[in-house]
Amino acid sequence: MAIKKYTLLLAVLVMLQLAGNAQTQTDWGWDWKDSSKVPTKSIPQYNEFLNNQFPYPPKPKNAWELGFSAGTSFVIGDRPIYVKNAQGHNYDGGYVFSISLRKALGHVISLRGQTSYSQTSIPFYQRGGVRVESGSNNTLAVSLDAIASLNATSHYRGNPKVDWYVLGGYSIIATQVKVRQADNSLKLRNFPNALTFGTIQDLTLLHGVDAGAGVSFKLNNVFNIGLEQKFVVPMLTNDNLDGYRSTNTDTDFFSYTSIRLNINLGVRGK
Repeated sequence: MAIKKYTLLLAVLVMLQLAGNAQTQTDWGWDWKDSSKVPTKSIPQYNEFLNNQFPYPPKPKNAWELGFSAGTSFVIGDRPIYVKNAQGHNYDGGYVFSISLRKALGHVISLRGQTSYSQTSIPFYQRGGVRVESGSNNTLAVSLDAIASLNATSHYRGNPKVDWYVLGGYSIIATQVKVRQADNSLKLRNFPNALTFGTIQDLTLLHGVDAGAGVSFKLNNVFNIGLEQKFVVPMLTNDNLDGYRSTNTDTDFFSYTSIRLNINLGVRGK
């Protein structure tokens, strides 16, 4: 698991280096003189702008953005992440992969639909009266998030290469939790019916809310790369994602740290 952490860190450093090189060598701003970037319904405003009859050019076309991501996953619950267990092992989490589609609604707000799959190992832990058996969490989540760009206050500035953003939204979570037994087998852990809205075979269905933040770096007109931190929290105070139910009314939730590759569909590169 330590190798996985260092691999992710190395990938982030390479990503930042590539983004830095791209930003210093090339200019990929929107050329307001290019009428092909103007939607048909905005041509009147475009003509008025060219004739000095309107102060701003119209908003350019925006493409769908296809995104892929990979990273590390944790279940934040009763097993501490940075505390060693009796065998001297940290909680190193697992992995998460995602695919998404994003569409801008304006200069600041966009909507992104995303499907994510995570597989997270939970090692044994015991301290005081808390005993968390080892187990696993496999989860498929489908989310719809609103994304707000934080550095888009200047709508018509040329050459925006870095996008800092925050996000929030809703997820349908299909999760499977298994706990290791005395004979070393894994047994499915059922959730209280009051905390779910259904099951599909061995998957428990939960409502969830999302929150997170990220940054992306533009490589050219087609590709951008980024780093994102996202939290997915089940509703209704659900303390079951790590296979252990504490006596406190706390909530387990997912933490996903991912590197993203985004592709602007229908846009030509330079």
